[in-house]
Amino acid sequence: MFKKLPNENNGLVEIEAYKEYPLPTDYEITSVLEDVIMAEYADVSEDGASVIRNGIHLPQNVIDQRAWRVAKAVLVGPLATVKPGDFFIFPGDKGLASIKKNGKQVIFINEKRIFGMCTPVNS
Repeated sequence: MFKKLPNENNGLVEIEAYKEYPLPTDYEITSVLEDVIMAEYADVSEDGASVIRNGIHLPQNVIDQRAWRVAKAVLVGPLATVKPGDFFIFPGDKGLASIKKNGKQVIFINEKRIFGMCTPVNS
């Protein structure tokens, strides 16, 4: 008998289970599928130790998982309307975990989990 996929994630891969495993460095990711977006967090310090909010560096462990996050698209699937270089905002509690890629924190996210587009504000 087939096991029914859970409804809460529409059968999507539970990426949280993979957050401790860095991506292979001996292969380069050249594309993503469907509406998947590979993005780098845009609201993280260079060393990845803190999230920046209103110019203040907050340690990653004090940021609520439900906090809004900002990322910059690196690769986008053919069905995505987001383009490489676009900044977008999304809720951080949707099972999305950062994965290390060449020392940077990246995420894979389906476009339907994005809430909006944004741009950096110059201070």
